[in-house]
Amino acid sequence: MRRRDRFILSPYFHPTTVVLVDDNESFLRSLTLDMPSSLACRGFTHAEAALEFLNEPIDLPPLVDRCFSLARNGDSEALIHLDLSVIEQEINHLQRFRRVSVVLIDYAMPHVDGLQLCARMNDPHARRAMLTGVADEKQAVEAFNAGLIHRFIPKHRATAVETLVAFVAELEREYFHQYLERLRTALAIDPPGFLIDPSVAIQMRRLMQEEQIAEYYLVNDPPGFLMLRANGTVLRLVLLDPRARQRQIDFVRRYGAPADIRRGIEQGRLVGLFGGDSPEDYFGDESYPWAEKVAEASEIPGNVPWLQALVRDAVTDVDFDPGRSSYDAYRATLPAR
Repeated sequence: MRRRDRFILSPYFHPTTVVLVDDNESFLRSLTLDMPSSLACRGFTHAEAALEFLNEPIDLPPLVDRCFSLARNGDSEALIHLDLSVIEQEINHLQRFRRVSVVLIDYAMPHVDGLQLCARMNDPHARRAMLTGVADEKQAVEAFNAGLIHRFIPKHRATAVETLVAFVAELEREYFHQYLERLRTALAIDPPGFLIDPSVAIQMRRLMQEEQIAEYYLVNDPPGFLMLRANGTVLRLVLLDPRARQRQIDFVRRYGAPADIRRGIEQGRLVGLFGGDSPEDYFGDESYPWAEKVAEASEIPGNVPWLQALVRDAVTDVDFDPGRSSYDAYRATLPAR
């Protein structure tokens, strides 16, 4: 991954499954138990069993493929349409977590060695890391140079859990960056600027750690991210650039918002959560719930003066059941470590 890509946000991110393959059962058990409980791991002592799991078809096509559809204009010219609403709907699909992003494979295994296993994997997007002994490093370097593996990790370093977890996190980021290149290319026509602003990327990583965010998805109206904790708690991060702020200022002025809300929007102390809802939709004695449609805001200093608001326990239009589709629900289906 290029250095600058570390400061580019993918349009979505969710936990995936990490696979560990090592014929040394005691080493594998120790390694699996030492991995953070927040990580969905599958361990295999037999290469063939690992391959069966890795190559098992997933009914749900990759999200990046479902975001695109072909449309035609009046001249019958084919156009690619990007449907961002599909991204938000992803939270209903438990199988999003079943995708394998990282495979850690021991080189020296009987019958099928680590390199042979890599060559037989069907998914070209999964990041492959080789666990090597001293005698295996020459073959690992050759495999790395040939593009068969993406990292090789000396086995003595793999026993340091912090080091291994850092490797896994880096490889998982690479997985999403290379897998979503087409989506970012499509967004490049008119990209949400916060996807490519380093200050927003840094803020997102801080928020994900502080709020224990497991996954996020690009949304519009208002622009920002839908974010979920592992238990399915929904949060909403609103991100407004000066143009989006001005649209909200125009909105509260046009519809005669209460003075305190109008001043808050104008001064950048509040952001609106108006979405597609409008005071024009309210009739008779029913009044527009202005107080429920705003959140306290703060600024993210950077190339653009972004205004942010974090809404906890946010309401979403998606019919989402945490007990069925959250990350915790997926981890409950995995074999005990």
